[in-house]
Amino acid sequence: MMQDKILMVFALVWLYSSGGHGQTDIKIPCDDKRVENVVNLTLSTHNKILTGGGQLALYEILEATKAQNESVEVVFVRFTSRETDCPAGGDKVWHECDYLQEADKALIICHAKVQFEEAGQELLLHDCTAEPAATSKVAPCLGCPEKIDLYQEELRGPLIHSLSKANGMVNHDNFFIFKDLTSATKQVVAGFRYKLQFLIEKSNCTRAEFKVVTEECHPMQEKTEVLQCNSTVDVAPWRHEGPEVHVECETVVTKSVTRFKRPPGWSPLRIMPERPKVKESSEESKESINTTQRTPLNCPTKPWKEFKPVIASIASPNTTESSQPDTTAAGSALNDQDLIS
Repeated sequence: MMQDKILMVFALVWLYSSGGHGQTDIKIPCDDKRVENVVNLTLSTHNKILTGGGQLALYEILEATKAQNESVEVVFVRFTSRETDCPAGGDKVWHECDYLQEADKALIICHAKVQFEEAGQELLLHDCTAEPAATSKVAPCLGCPEKIDLYQEELRGPLIHSLSKANGMVNHDNFFIFKDLTSATKQVVAGFRYKLQFLIEKSNCTRAEFKVVTEECHPMQEKTEVLQCNSTVDVAPWRHEGPEVHVECETVVTKSVTRFKRPPGWSPLRIMPERPKVKESSEESKESINTTQRTPLNCPTKPWKEFKPVIASIASPNTTESSQPDTTAAGSALNDQDLIS
């Protein structure tokens, strides 16, 4: 074993120092046919000497250079590889194999040096070393607050209760209506605890003229007042008890704004943040970004095959479908009168 390590050290020293004697290293495209030959020769040779595990297959070619004199050409290639489902010593070659789709399988860095001449090609040396897999070993925190998608339907009930509570505690002549939801978390306690951060704004509906928030209530055209609110909503539907709601609000901005006419059918209790629409040009922008990042040498290359690691998830016994709150029923049972102070 010690002798092999010593030989590898001398080989690597020679690998990086043999560009002398009048030779100049020149970068070449990663999709060059000679580069592909180097990768194929390296993997075929490496897989033949494996004594256990799975054969390696190409993942990405990272860079390639060449050094040439009058008689020979030497090509150096650095690429990544992954373990496959083809066992070592089997009849299949790496082109016929698929990656092992496991998250803990490390990406393997390979260096190879091949000499090309009229008589053929010769693998001067190669080295494939596994890097630690970039996966977290920390178990998920069961019972800790977790951020959830702002567009989840289950947030409708906690948000409506928060709006009602906010209007009940704000000392103002006008009702406030929903403006925007900025963050939301969910935590499993003795039930479910939602923590919301949202914005409400002053409407044209005064408490003296309106008993409830109606379709006539819309944001003020001038002297708009916006409040930022933080609420905590504890719900336990299986107990058949109402939610416990705590809200704190503070003024964040007062300004004059010009607004578009609200759409027909709009209701302050039904409005939820709209999902941002994906513009058709987004795909083009992504392609342009990828184009600018890729060099004229086409390095690195695209993955030889797609790698989709399978990650085992740990589900909390308190978050099964049977224990989820019935948010649909909660939303349908509420109406505009819930916003009355």
